[in-house]
Amino acid sequence: MKWCVILLATAKVAAAYPQFQLSSGTAQCGQCHISPAGGGLLTAWGRDESGDSLSMTGGDGSFLHGAVELPSWLAIGGDFRVAALANETGSSGGTELAAFPMQADVSARAIVASSVSVVGVLGVRGAVRSGAPDSPQTDPPAGNATSPSLRSYVVARELYAIWYAEDKGGPYARLGRFAAPYGLRLADHTAYVRRYLGYNLLEETLGIGGGWIGGGWELHATAFAHDALQDATREEKGAALMFEAQPGDMLALGASARLGIGADDTRMQAGLHGKLWLEGATLLLQGEIDGVRQTFDAGGSRYQLAAYAGPVVIPTKGLYTGIAYEAFAEDLEVHSVLRQAITAWVSLFPRAHWEVMFSARGQRIGPDEHAIACMLQLHYTI
Repeated sequence: MKWCVILLATAKVAAAYPQFQLSSGTAQCGQCHISPAGGGLLTAWGRDESGDSLSMTGGDGSFLHGAVELPSWLAIGGDFRVAALANETGSSGGTELAAFPMQADVSARAIVASSVSVVGVLGVRGAVRSGAPDSPQTDPPAGNATSPSLRSYVVARELYAIWYAEDKGGPYARLGRFAAPYGLRLADHTAYVRRYLGYNLLEETLGIGGGWIGGGWELHATAFAHDALQDATREEKGAALMFEAQPGDMLALGASARLGIGADDTRMQAGLHGKLWLEGATLLLQGEIDGVRQTFDAGGSRYQLAAYAGPVVIPTKGLYTGIAYEAFAEDLEVHSVLRQAITAWVSLFPRAHWEVMFSARGQRIGPDEHAIACMLQLHYTI
């Protein structure tokens, strides 16, 4: 097997990085993000933390590095990510090389009443292209290839209205397009606990949700339906529930459940997740395990299992490195379809707004199929 070849990458996006919870002294993801369960546009606190606590040399984490002061009712952000990939699957074609924009998003939050805000994230669909100039596009935009529409190139990743009884505390309710909170909420969509549990790319749903953010605990409940405009792989409707407790500054424990009713099947899933921060060792342990029962309308059923576990080490301010073991059993009675992966990554935040990440992933499917992929990314946030 050939090993990975790394290409130059030139820009990347801000997402929810669960390793920041606890390790940065912040117990709940919603403290740094406008979304109550984390992810997406940062609050003023989150922007300050990006420079003060998370970046190697600090810097001004505010909008445009503080060059423009926005009114108090408006928050604007932007995330831009470009990456380079080397993928070795053992095929006769050799190692696949690709360079592509992973994300180009603009996000905003506008306070329209004393307790009500509208949040939106509008982005350009990324497309993976081979490193060779005359090679075909390997991940074409969705939509009709002969008559592309606007949605072939533009996606509304999030668009919702949210009401808070208090500022990031107490009860809340929201309506629109968003991902129902579940599990660890990893940024990497290729992780099995995202990819195979209803949280892959463009699988955000139309939903009505609510919950309660308490002092040391949080609860999120969502009823959702498939968004036909976004070309998600599965067309489901259902509900999701997540509870997480943070008993102190070093531990977070949670449980999630989700029901998804598709065109031909129904998936009932539930899981546990947790994080433990060992401050003396600057080590964060995190993991998630989920069980799924899938029943088919035509008859029959199967049981599935998805798991993710691994440490994150922070050797110095602004430098994060981690390794994780992943598994996904598509059918617990058929061992030949078991997927296993090892992912290792290093992420450097040299200064507020900037991140450079290198990751390597080895995957094995059953007894024979295997692949290795390496990726280099550079990420800038407005």
